Amino acid sequence: MKVTESPSYSMSEVSNVMDQARSFIASASDRTEDTVEKADTEIVGLALEILLNDTADRITIVTNDIPLGEAAESLLPQYGFDNEQITWLTGGELAGELAEDFVSEFD
Repeated sequence: MKVTESPSYSMSEVSNVMDQARSFIASASDRTEDTVEKADTEIVGLALEILLNDTADRITIVTNDIPLGEAAESLLPQYGFDNEQITWLTGGELAGELAEDFVSEFD
């Protein structure tokens, strides 16, 4: 997990993917673009920034927001990253993965 500042709007790729994410999410959820939460677009922007800056070679976005997850999976590969580098999990899927790796200290 990485905790970071807001995405760097000065990077044109980051600004572009955030605009694309806003459009994608609005279309997928049948809303107007001005009602899409900025935090949703920032998640996609931060994911791209992390990949572009080689801070990580793969990212996992955990959200139950289906349009947001689909936006990340659809848009980030357009910037030169393959599907193996981008993973979207719902909270339930993450919990399941964590449970698979759980080893009780009493076992």
